This record gives sequence, structure tokens and C-alpha cells, in this order.
Amino acid sequence: MAYVSTAVISREDAASRSGTYRLLARLWLREVDLDLLQELRQAPLRDSFVAAGGVLPEYERDASDSKTTIENLAIAYCRLFVGPANHLPPFQSVWQAGQFQGTATASMREMIDVVGYDVVPLPGGVMLDHLGVQLDVMGNLLEQLSSWPAEAGSCDQVWELADSFYAKHLLWPADLLATAARQAEDDFYRSFIMLTREFLKSEMQLR
Repeated sequence: MAYVSTAVISREDAASRSGTYRLLARLWLREVDLDLLQELRQAPLRDSFVAAGGVLPEYERDASDSKTTIENLAIAYCRLFVGPANHLPPFQSVWQAGQFQGTATASMREMIDVVGYDVVPLPGGVMLDHLGVQLDVMGNLLEQLSSWPAEAGSCDQVWELADSFYAKHLLWPADLLATAARQAEDDFYRSFIMLTREFLKSEMQLR
């Protein structure tokens, strides 16, 4: 499986794709807070999110209504991904091996060391094979490629690393995404899950 040539994918394209990966990562890793809700309601993020198939939370008239929206979104997020019951843990080890902290976690740790990814901003206690972490690492790799200095020479090695990472850690979520889309009761989360599925499908077509 070979990655698309750097001559075909521009820096601008790599930067755009990096931004999508990192937005999806943010939505998978944390509940929506007021800052993100406001960003989603404003251009250009609003327009990009809707154009990609996202359904925005309803617009509210005042701060108290926004607080209610955030609380409802937090409940929806927890029901889907946190529990305590009938939830869908978004971890590669769970979906591939039926357990937490499987070989995917060890592989992620190795890849993070190679990439130089900073784990400090991640939510406390999150396991490294969380889909949100994986999306963010891929976004980090594409960000590196979008800003690769010409004087540094070829960046083919980074493209190969990105391709390897995708093959190891972003081909697995199909069952999670299909199940989560069926189980989601909130339009915002259902659309975001489907957006993730379609985006990863489009990324696969580049390989």
C-alpha cells in the first residue's frame, strides 16, 4: 500500500486534511464545551462542518440555553462512549481483541515516540489506542508534511510513516462507527460519527 506522491498532494491539501483530522479528534476525545460550540456556530468552521454533512446543535438565544445544549451533548457523549452501560468504548484494542490495553496500545506508544507527538494535552488517563488520539496523531503527521521546509530535502519518509500509521491504526473503526451511528440518539453526534466514517473512507481511496 503506497501513499500518494508528495508531487500529487500539495501542502495546502495536507494542511486541510490535517485540520479535519484534528477537529474529528477533538470531538472524539472530549465532550463539546462552550468554546467549541461557539466555533462550530461561526464561519469558517460552521460552513465546513455543514458542507461535510455535519448537523449543528440548535442555535440558542442566551447563555442559559447554551448551557443546556452543552449538558445535553455531554449526556449524549457519555451514553455513547463512556457508559456506565451499553456504551461503545472507542479503543482499537477493544474492537480488535476484545480487551483494553492490547497490542494496539503498545503499537501506538511506539508510533508516538517515532512521530514525536506530544501526549501532554490529551485528557488525563486516556489510553493511546483511543480513536481520538489516533486521529490527532494522523493530523499531526499531515501538519508536519504541510510545513516541511524545502531546505530539509525529501519528506518521503514522513509520507511513508503516515501511510504505515493509517494502515495500522485507522482501518479498524468501521464496526465501531456503524454501531455508534445506529445507537446515537442525538443528531449532532450521529452526523459527526457518519462524517468520521465518510472521511476515513475518502482517505482510504487515496491509497
